[in-house]
This record gives sequence, structure tokens and C-alpha cells, in this order.
Amino acid sequence: MRYVSLRDAQPGMQLGAELFDSQGRVLVGANMVLTENFIQRLMEYGYAGVYIRDELTEDIDVESPISSRLRTEGLDYIRSQDIDGCKEVAKKLVEEILSKGKISLDMIDLRSYDDYTYAHSLNVAVLCAVIGMGFQMDESDLGQLVTAGLLHDLGKLAIPEEILNKPGRLTKEEYRRMQEHPTISYELIKDRIDLSAFVKVAVLFHHENVDGTGYPNGVTGEDQTMFTKILHVADVYDALISKRPYKEPYAPFEAAEYMMGGCGIMFDREVVDMLIHVVPLYPKGTEVELSDGRCGVVKENGGEHNLRPVIRLMDGSTLDLLARENLSVAILLPSGNASVSIEDEKERKRMVEEEKKPHIIAVDDMKTNLQALYDILKDDYEMTLIMSGKQLLNYLADNPYPDLILMDVDMPEMNGIETAERVLTMSNREVPILFVSALCDAKTVLACKSLGVEGYVARPYKSVYIRSEIRRILDHWDP
Repeated sequence: MRYVSLRDAQPGMQLGAELFDSQGRVLVGANMVLTENFIQRLMEYGYAGVYIRDELTEDIDVESPISSRLRTEGLDYIRSQDIDGCKEVAKKLVEEILSKGKISLDMIDLRSYDDYTYAHSLNVAVLCAVIGMGFQMDESDLGQLVTAGLLHDLGKLAIPEEILNKPGRLTKEEYRRMQEHPTISYELIKDRIDLSAFVKVAVLFHHENVDGTGYPNGVTGEDQTMFTKILHVADVYDALISKRPYKEPYAPFEAAEYMMGGCGIMFDREVVDMLIHVVPLYPKGTEVELSDGRCGVVKENGGEHNLRPVIRLMDGSTLDLLARENLSVAILLPSGNASVSIEDEKERKRMVEEEKKPHIIAVDDMKTNLQALYDILKDDYEMTLIMSGKQLLNYLADNPYPDLILMDVDMPEMNGIETAERVLTMSNREVPILFVSALCDAKTVLACKSLGVEGYVARPYKSVYIRSEIRRILDHWDP
């Protein structure tokens, strides 16, 4: 079977996997034939896509990572904040995974908006288990790690739904309220003598970044437990690949790229490396577009095929991307997830109405790099995200100049150096430019600095440093 976005679903397609309601019960069974009305209803419920069964992919098996019975049981205990029940589910989940020897994480989770908080906790628990197995944790440690995954977001149940599912930007007060949820979760479990300190600490600190910029306590990586680091990575990864009212889901390989870019800043590198080792970057049954114009469905992705999977083409033939004759063929970014529009954050850019924030434009052809900058700067600056030099020039022609431009160097068509030259000429040097790039060879750095820009930051960087550089420039800028 194969996964299709509901945007691409057609009447007459046959469901290949069951859909669940927010209670974890089967909403629609496999083999049901889709109608136009039912597709529309699924969109309204907030489902991103469905699995279908057809002749082309009848030999592609995509397994659910855990049984539907255990899924339903877990969702019910999370929703009711039943800590004893969550402990029992954690034990069963570990036993189920260990009995299989290897668990498949190919199946894209099928869930609606109102199911997110509960399904997210269950998915995070499964991810924790698989990462922990990769580190060869014993059954006892796995049970504790999975328990932390199930309990980590219990505090979100105290947050109003209008904040959790708000399609627009959170106000400062709403954002502060959201930041309370790890502490609330901890308060719910801190007096349980049957839960280890490792579980409690991981729950409290699952939003802490390794560079000390997270919350609630600003704990750095050297003071974080392995449970905390794993839970943090699993939590963010599942959030990235999930559809939310305010964002489309990342493809798994996009999310993995984001996680890699955040190593040493947000995430522990060893844990991210393990995530990428145990999680399929191109899940079986997902449709892909190739650089030679052909399309297909991922058939095999194990081991060395994780980065270069075997593809079932639409004519029924098979293409092994690892074969020597196919090494020039690449998988393209999914259509629909291919770019960040300059308008993406228009409705979400104001944290507080009465505050006038400096306006920063970030220019980079990599969506994950833009997302990383946005995550670091969103609380203090009005952000506009742009994916090419041409888009930037068009934007500046029609809008007021920003307070600062963060510019990548290595971009197709028009690189950052050429783009910066044009911006400086267009604006009569009224706009400061800070280069932020992975390129750090002497020739490139000298070429950038010869333009008379305000600075150059090489990736990877600590978020504290990028913020201090921006503050330095804005505080002293005098065109």
C-alpha cells in the first residue's frame, strides 16, 4: 500500500489502513472505498493523508509500529492522566517491541488535530523505545524511558485548547503559558515514589537545549541525563513530522536534516545520529518525485538503502537508487512541502501587539536552516523567511526595508554574495547584512567581508552567539 496526501486522494481509492478517532477507536476500517464527501470530511477533521491499497503497491507492506489494542489503551490512559495505566502501557510497549526484535517506524501516523496531544505522547514513547534500543539499553531502562515519553506532556492537558491549537502566532502571555507544561507535568508525578528520578527529570527538562537556551531552567547538555536528551530529540522530531493547525508536516528526511542542523545547539549529536540510524528517512509506501522527472513509491529502505531507497516506479518497474547506474538520480523535495513562502509568518509574526519588534529577513534555500533561525529568533524579532535571492529582491522592491538581513552564501541561481551586492546597491546601504553560512573557507569569507557587510557567522553556531551578533549589529547600526 502507499500513503497519499488528502489533497491527492481521489474518490474510488480503497483505504489500506484503518483510521482512528480521538478516543483511539477505529473510525474507519481498512478496505473502505473513499468518496468525495468522505475525503472532505477527513480534511475537516484535520487528517493529513491516508494509506490506500492498489495493484501498483500491493506487495509493499507497511506495518503499524504497535498494535491497535495497545494504541487505544495508551491513548485512553494519557487522556485520563492515569499514571499507573501509563506505566502498564510502557511495560507492554517494551515487551511488544522486544518480542518483535525490530520495530517498523515506516507507517506515517494517521491522526486528527484533536488527537494530537495524546497521539504525540504515544509516538514519542515509541521513538524513545527505538532510540533506547539502538543504545542497547536494558529492559528496565527502556521501560523507564518509555514511561517518561508517555508522561512528558501531561501538563498540556491543563493548557486551554484554544492555545494548543491556535492557528496564529501565540501572544507573549500564551507562549509563557505553553512553557509551563513541563513543570505542570513534573508536578503531577514528582511525589510518585514508584517513578525513578530519571523519569521525573526527563519530563521536567524535555524542552531544555544542550546549549542552555531551553526551558524551564536553562540546563546545558553536560548537566542533562541521557533520558532527557533522548526525550527531547523524540519530542521535537515527532512534532516536526506532524500536521498542526498552524503548519504542514515536514517529510521525515527534512525533519532529520533539521535535527542534524540543531546538533550542539538544541540537540545532543550522539542521540540525533542514533535517531537517523533507526528511523527511516524515506518511509515505505511514501510517494517520491525523482530528479529525472519520474515518480514512484518507496519499496525498500533498510540499512544502506535508508538514504538511497528502492523505488517502485509508476509503470510497475523497480529502481534501486544505490545501483551504480542510478547514482545521478536524486529524490526531490515533496511538492507541497517544497518551500517557505515569504508570507508564511505574516499572521504569526506579532508576539505582543503594542511592542514594535525589529524586523529580520532570513534568506536561505534550505527550509530547515530557515526553521532553525526562526525557532531561535521568533520570540524577539519579527521574522520573514525567504528561499532565494530573487525572492528577496522582489520583496524589497514592494515592502519597507527590514532592520537586518541574514544571508546564506551557497544558494542556486543567485548566490548570497551577488544577492548582497544587489541589496546594498538597491538600498543605498541602508540595510545591514549578516552572512550565516556553512561555507567558511578563507576565499568565501574574504569575498563576503569585502562587501562591507556587518559580519559573518559560520555554521554550526550556538544560538547564544547568533543572538548576540544580531543584538550587536542592531544596537550600533548607523547607515
